Order: sequence, then structure tokens, then C-alpha cells
Amino acid sequence: MKKFISVIALSLFSFTSSAASVSFPESIEVLAVNGLSKVNSQYLQLDEGQNLIELQYRDLFESNAEDSNWVRSEPLYLYIDLETAANYKAFTPSILSEEDAYQFIDNPTIKLNDGMGSEKQVSLMTHGQLMTKLLLSKQ
Repeated sequence: MKKFISVIALSLFSFTSSAASVSFPESIEVLAVNGLSKVNSQYLQLDEGQNLIELQYRDLFESNAEDSNWVRSEPLYLYIDLETAANYKAFTPSILSEEDAYQFIDNPTIKLNDGMGSEKQVSLMTHGQLMTKLLLSKQ
């Protein structure tokens, strides 16, 4: 019985140690991960290797004291290949106005920080860009 419990504990430990996590700012909502739509929007546990995350940018901007507007993107896709188990944190550029938000939507890029000092800039893809990438990779 002790041997069985030890095997289970080691299995669980190896499973949790091979997972990576990604957290997103409040303005980025996670819609789906690898085709699964029931996910925690702000903090994700991902397996090492290739992952596809469907995101949407959304934020509320006040144009004056009485009026505010939501700015939302179409679904955006983050294709990420996680080579190491790390706690990644995503950052958007500084978005202080509606104009900044629309510029971000036109050229959606985020920075991913792995918590160990390494940071890389990643472009988010539109649905059309994702389909093009998939079709071209099949050739």
C-alpha cells in the first residue's frame, strides 16, 4: 500500500511540475484554451508544448463624466510553445485611451515574462491569420 501511495504521489508531483501557468491582465479575457471554453480567464494552467489560447481584448473608457464606451476586439489567438514549466505573465502595452486601445487591436502584441528575467514579445493573431498559418503549415 505504501508503494502504491508513493507511486501516486510521484505521478502527481511530476504532473504538476510539468505544467506552466500564464496570467493575463484584466483587459484580456481568455475565451478558450486548446478548444476548451471552460477556463479560468485570468490564470491558466497549461501543459508544456504547444498551446492555442483564444483571447479577447476589452476595456471601458470614459469619454466624459456622463459617457463611457466599451472597446472590444474580435477573438485573438495566442499560439505558444512552452518549453519549460514556468509562471508566465502577459503584459499589454500601455493603453490609456480609446485611441490606444484601437491601435492595440490593429496591431495586437503582448509581452510574456517567464518570471526568471526572460521576456519576449508575441504577436496575437486574428482568425484569418490563424487559418492562414494552419493552411501554410500543412504544405
